Formats: sequence, C-alpha cells, structure tokens
Amino acid sequence: MAKILIIEDNPEIAGLIRDSLIAQGFEATTCPDAYQGIEFTHRMKPDLILLDLMLPAGGGFNVLENVKLSVHTKGIPVIVLTASKDSKHKDKALELGVVAFLEKPFDFKELINKIKEVLHL
Repeated sequence: MAKILIIEDNPEIAGLIRDSLIAQGFEATTCPDAYQGIEFTHRMKPDLILLDLMLPAGGGFNVLENVKLSVHTKGIPVIVLTASKDSKHKDKALELGVVAFLEKPFDFKELINKIKEVLHL
C-alpha cells in the first residue's frame, strides 16, 4: 500500500483528500503546516507528497526545497495542489522538480490518475 503525505493547511480539503485516498486503497496522512510537513517527510518517508504552496510555518516552497535537497528524501515525488494562479509559482515548482502542478479546485479523478501514473500503479 503506497503511503501518501498530504501537506495542506485547510482541514476540510486535507480531510477530503485523505478520506478519498484511503477509499482508493492508499495509506494517507495529513500535516497542517510546512514545519510539520518537513518533519513528517523525514520520519515517514512517504511514497508521494501532495503539497499546498500557501502554508503556515514556512510555506510550501520551503518544504519542497528541503525535500529535494536532502539525500534521504530527494527521490520522493511531489504533486503540488494550489489555489495560486501565479505562473511564477508554477515555473519555480517545476524547476524544483515537482512531477505535477494542479490548480484548485482540481478534478479528483485527474488527481487519482496522476498519483497512479507517478507511482506506476
């Protein structure tokens, strides 16, 4: 069972994604901020991270840079889920190595298909 870490500060969105992923057969854990997201990533070593960019306690780019610069976590694929419409955010996220960038509101089927594609399921 693939482990997915959801780093999202909106509890309703995080819970909806978590519950939907569990229903699809994934193991899913949520974190509400950048600091905890970094901590959980290093402790949990998830198979995939779903990352919001607009996070308290450091922001999503801080998480992304930390994950991609650490030898222990740099291979973990990251999918960004964000409400940001700023093309600079998308460009920066792609430069830092995210495998997908989905704008909120996103289509859940598209998210599941992207997760399965990234995890080769």
